[in-house]
Amino acid sequence: MLKERLTAAREVRATFLTAEEAQDAAAIHAVKCVLAALEQRVAANLPLDTGIDAIRHLGRAAQLALEARNELILAHPELAKLPAQLGIERMGGDVGACPAMAEQGVELRIVA
Repeated sequence: MLKERLTAAREVRATFLTAEEAQDAAAIHAVKCVLAALEQRVAANLPLDTGIDAIRHLGRAAQLALEARNELILAHPELAKLPAQLGIERMGGDVGACPAMAEQGVELRIVA
């Protein structure tokens, strides 16, 4: 039974790390997309309201990507409790404490 618990914990850890990396990339690309839309509107000398609804949706998507990233950060301390709940002292590859941002309640947000 311990072997299965270790396997489960390692699988969750691996997929969590992959999710963190993917969410970072998604947030970066979403913010770059908003920036590109604004810059290209200016470069094309278009009126300020051109594409405003699309830009608003892009901005909201970027905000949601950052909120999702924040939720992953907040999941760190909860995931850190799992080994003890499973009867596992410490996971192999565990590098220590959770990110300080989660402890301080810091949230990442896009502001316009």
